Amino acid sequence: MSPLLIPLAIILILVGVLFLRTMWKWQEQQLKKFKDFAEQMGMEFSANGDSALLNQLDPTFDLFSKAERAFELGLLRTGITNVLHGDSEQLGYGEEFEVRTLDFTYQSGKGTISQTVICFRSSQLSLPDFSMRPEYFFHKIGSKLGSQDIDFESHPTAAEFSKKYLLRGEGEQKIRALFTDKVLTFFAANPDEVCVEGSGDQLILYRDGKIIEPEDIPAFMKEGFEVFRLFT
Repeated sequence: MSPLLIPLAIILILVGVLFLRTMWKWQEQQLKKFKDFAEQMGMEFSANGDSALLNQLDPTFDLFSKAERAFELGLLRTGITNVLHGDSEQLGYGEEFEVRTLDFTYQSGKGTISQTVICFRSSQLSLPDFSMRPEYFFHKIGSKLGSQDIDFESHPTAAEFSKKYLLRGEGEQKIRALFTDKVLTFFAANPDEVCVEGSGDQLILYRDGKIIEPEDIPAFMKEGFEVFRLFT
């Protein structure tokens, strides 16, 4: 090795060590924030989930079916991290439910995608299978070519909802009945477009490809509970 390259190699090693140390400290700080929040809320916290937890989540959801395929292909070993878990008794709510927030990762053709998901299971939910997500240009093209998109045109707010969101699922009439004017108005007026999926006694909410930082989890959970109440 050239004498001139030795100092450069040492510098690169030191930079790498410094980077790893910084990342380690950052991860420790993030874990502490999650643990502190869990303690304040009376919830349970786990830094890592596993395939057993994934199996408890409805595989019919678009989001989790992607991960199931990744597991089958051996592309994804651990897709669930930073799990907060609680129920109505722990959190002091009148409704009966079980709730989790978790960071969920899966592989796609675009690479690794991660998002924070809030998951509800409740006997008060009785939902048709549906998925709702922001509607983009390629979705509109697909709709014109025959892909399913349940639209509402009964009034301007309903039409605004249909411009913003792609809504699909099994049993169109049941889905239309579920998406009342109150539901349409809530999502049409929400500046932060979200993905929502429902099936039976389960409901999930997330922003595709977005991780929610620990300090923003309370606001995210508040939004989740607002959506949960819309459908109960």
